[in-house]
Amino acid sequence: MSSRLRFSGRFIAVLLITGAVLLLPTPQGLTPEGKRAMAAFVFTGAVFALQPVSLPFASLMVSVALVSLGVADVTQAFETFSRPIITLILGSLFLAEALRKQGVTRRYALRSIVASGGSVNRILLGMMGIAALLSMWMENTATAAVLIPVALTIANQVKDRESAQEITVLLVLGIAYAASLGGMVTVTGSASNAVAAGFLTEIKVWTFLDWVRYGLPAFLVVFPITWWLLLRLVKVRQRFIDISLAEKELEDLGGLRFVEWEVLLTLGVTAVVWILGASIEPVLSLPPTVLSPAVVSMAAVAFLSLRGVIAWEDVKGVSWGMVFIIGAGLSLGETLTRTGATAWLSEMINPMISGSPFIVSLLVLVFASALLTNVINNTTMAAIFVPILINLARQDPSLNAVQLVLPMTLATTFGYSLPSASGRMALISATGIVKRSNMMRYGLIMTVASAAALVALFYTLTLLRLI
Repeated sequence: MSSRLRFSGRFIAVLLITGAVLLLPTPQGLTPEGKRAMAAFVFTGAVFALQPVSLPFASLMVSVALVSLGVADVTQAFETFSRPIITLILGSLFLAEALRKQGVTRRYALRSIVASGGSVNRILLGMMGIAALLSMWMENTATAAVLIPVALTIANQVKDRESAQEITVLLVLGIAYAASLGGMVTVTGSASNAVAAGFLTEIKVWTFLDWVRYGLPAFLVVFPITWWLLLRLVKVRQRFIDISLAEKELEDLGGLRFVEWEVLLTLGVTAVVWILGASIEPVLSLPPTVLSPAVVSMAAVAFLSLRGVIAWEDVKGVSWGMVFIIGAGLSLGETLTRTGATAWLSEMINPMISGSPFIVSLLVLVFASALLTNVINNTTMAAIFVPILINLARQDPSLNAVQLVLPMTLATTFGYSLPSASGRMALISATGIVKRSNMMRYGLIMTVASAAALVALFYTLTLLRLI
């Protein structure tokens, strides 16, 4: 069967699944409009899971489906693509491209390898650290795509092919996992973070720093567990490798060039203002939101453009699809809320959340989110469940929306088992470096361990009244 027929068949399957929902009797308590919104939800899940087209195009199809099903007009379906959070994500992608173009990312990857002294354990830690740090600001899959070739180059220095393969699997998985974990720390780190933050800003003041306040501790807990566990899952017999090639390449690069310093300084200042901008504005008597993350990110991009560090040709290749995915997720979530579908779903889920001890609710939310994100796009997960959890918190004063939303959203990071879980895992699957059976086995173990650590962290924070 040709690829064209195969993808056409997938799209027909999406339409059939959506049509089946529309033909079902309307459940009690759900309006006809809410039922059509649920059909839009099913369409979104199906089109993201089956991918008859690439995810960016699938995201645009979601907005078309909302209008076609009569649950949103054209303004409502596409208005979310112009939100400040979208501008912030675009700015972060452009800044990341400046880092990549000027070779900063590769330089620090090489530096971490040289600093390891050739120890496989320390090389893994260094590569994972660089991947995590970059993915706080860069699109996660792009981070993995930049670093995996560096890992392959290093592994190829091992003469024994079997040992080289073991080290390759270890480093590639480490980079992919760490690129996901780094995205926990900031709003810009993951599309699901951006969607969740967008909904949280509608119920309370929610800043860039607010997310970091919880995302950073989560990262600091889960990251070392991931490194330690990966070293025990992937058995590597050769404990030291030759790093002379990395040393030579780093030596050839020389010291940091002025333009690299310029990019790093710009990114550093930008990050500081992202975090502190809201508190600086009143001190300097500046207009409200002039130092908001969206404005600051575009100002930084404009500065680098004026300096000639990046040009429009450089940013044409950034992951524009991430913007479409976030916009579609926000549109879907708001449609479900507007049509009453969120309230209906809230009634169904309410007994599991409101009627249970907090630790039980936390376990259900985190583990369900971590496992489902392997088959449902993490943006869709956030778009569906964040409004539901916020609605539950509005109905039950004993519930705190942030206590529910943050662990659920951060758990979407742990989609490690299937290629459909994320672009990182799809990239690894496409290279054939890791066997599918091993990817699933390692991924499930890592998901369970990470989810358990996240539950322990947020339960502790709640007991200490820090959230």
